[in-house]
Amino acid sequence: MELTNQILIFSITILTGILLGILFDCYRVLRNNCKPREIWTWFTDLLYWLLATVVVFTALIASNWGELRFYVFMGILSGLGLYYSWLSLYAIRLFTSGIRLVIRSIVLVKKVFNILFLRPGIYGVKIVSWPFIMMYRKFISWYSMRWRKPPEDEKK
Repeated sequence: MELTNQILIFSITILTGILLGILFDCYRVLRNNCKPREIWTWFTDLLYWLLATVVVFTALIASNWGELRFYVFMGILSGLGLYYSWLSLYAIRLFTSGIRLVIRSIVLVKKVFNILFLRPGIYGVKIVSWPFIMMYRKFISWYSMRWRKPPEDEKK
């Protein structure tokens, strides 16, 4: 194998390590914000590792037809080390800000839905049902005055 091919494969494995670090930080931020129960943590851990396996497998197949060499492991570990020493803090801040933005957007959409659709709908139902409620109340008062309960027998 030529040196240029090995350098290219090493570079791809470094990028794979960086991608694994990004995926892990994204997962870590999501897990810290959602605070799942133990079973969900186990399930999402499994999903992360399955995704990481697919990423590494795809990178190895695309770069060197799946051959495992020492420099492949060194490249992935080097990429992870570079990512965690230089980029991890910024990526965590970016992911946290993104999650906050999504949460605020959802809250805003809920408020807009409440103001534009839910409240007018409730008021509309109240206005439409008001005559029926008044008729029901009149009927109950008329019924209770017309047919009173019979007196109860005294206990002997």
